[in-house]
Parts: sequence; structure tokens; C-alpha cells
Amino acid sequence: MNKQDSETDNIFENKNWIRNFSISIFLHLLFVAVFVFFYGMKDDRGKINSLFFTIDTKEFSTTKQDLVEERHDDYPTNEQEFPKEQTSETFDEIKTISFSDIVADTTNLDQVYTEPTLNVSIKYPKGWTFIDQNKKKKLDGVTFWASDGIYNPPPYIHLEVVSNDMFIEKRFSYKMELEKYQAFYNEPEEMQGYFSQIIYIRTGNDEDFRLKLMMKGKTEFYTFQPKFWAILKSLNFGSSLF
Repeated sequence: MNKQDSETDNIFENKNWIRNFSISIFLHLLFVAVFVFFYGMKDDRGKINSLFFTIDTKEFSTTKQDLVEERHDDYPTNEQEFPKEQTSETFDEIKTISFSDIVADTTNLDQVYTEPTLNVSIKYPKGWTFIDQNKKKKLDGVTFWASDGIYNPPPYIHLEVVSNDMFIEKRFSYKMELEKYQAFYNEPEEMQGYFSQIIYIRTGNDEDFRLKLMMKGKTEFYTFQPKFWAILKSLNFGSSLF
């Protein structure tokens, strides 16, 4: 009886051991399978992300390279495409005019303006008035204008004292040789119905002069211009007024 019970216990223990061993193996296999499954998912995610960033990097690199090439294309690649520096300038030759060919009208040039600091004298029309300005105790300029009511608005003539280093001959089209100086000028200019002409007077001294006429109306300007030439010729300066 005891022997039979002992064998029965042994058989029961063997079955329990086999069952426990089988369960242990199953759990280990299940653990390994779960581990492999999740590990595989992790690798797949890593591969997808790696591929994404690799593609993004390539696209960025390509875009950057294209941008550099586009900017490079904006610049000339051939030296001939760059504008060459102009080494020489061409100007129209200045035309010399004889004062004898100029129509000068001395009618009613009865008044004479005189100034002692530069010994300047110049005639101006009857019925005109003037105002002069000094700078550092020397004549800086004098302005004459019609005050007789004949013109509306009145024309004016301005004589300005300038430094001789302001003279640039190539800016002028015409030149006249007078007794004590040279006169340089261009064609009259028009702006909003007003006509003006500036004559640069080259004296050979430290001070040069500019004589300017401004008048409204083309007909009025060209009618008065002969008198303007006569006023220019009357200009005197230096050690002796007359």
C-alpha cells in the first residue's frame, strides 16, 4: 500500500514538473517573441526616419546648389560682358564768336553802376534800379531789374563774383574774345515760359564774373537780347574803371 502510494506521488510530481517546465519554456518563448516583435518595430521606425532625413538632406543640398548656380548665372562669365571704363571723352569743339557779329543795342544805356572794392563798372538801362551785396568787404554781386513798369513781370540781370576755379570750359558752346576778358556761354534756356542766359566772364584774375539775364516770354527775351550784349561789353573792372 505504501509502495503504491509512493509511486503515485512520483508520477504526480513528474507530471507537475513537466507541466511547469512546459509553461516555463512557453513563457520564455513568448517573451522572446514579444521582444523580437517590438525590436523589429523599433528598427523599422528608425529606418523610416533615417530615410526621411536622408531624403530631406539631399533635397536641401540640391536646392542650395541650384540657388548658388542661379546666383552665379546673374554675373557675367565673360570679361567682355563687363562695361569697359571710358578712358577718353569727346566734346564738341567750342565755337569762337566775334563780337562784331553780335547785334548790340546801346539805346538808353545811360546809367552806370560803379563799385570800389573790385573797381567794377557796368552800364544798365534807363528806368532800371539795382541792389548790391558785399561779402568780406568785397563785392559779391549786384542785381538790376526794370522798375519803369514796362515789363510784367520785370526782367532782371544779375552780375555775380565767382572764384576762378569754378570755370570749366567744356561746359560751354561759344566763346567771345573781348578787350579785357573772354566770355563763354550757351544757347538760352527756357523753363515754364521764362528764358535765361548765363555768360561766364573769364578775367585772368582771382575773381571771375557771371552775368545772367532772365525774362518772361520768348519774344520779349530775344527783343531785349541785343541790349544784354551791350551791357556785357560795357563791363569794366580792375585798376582802372575807364
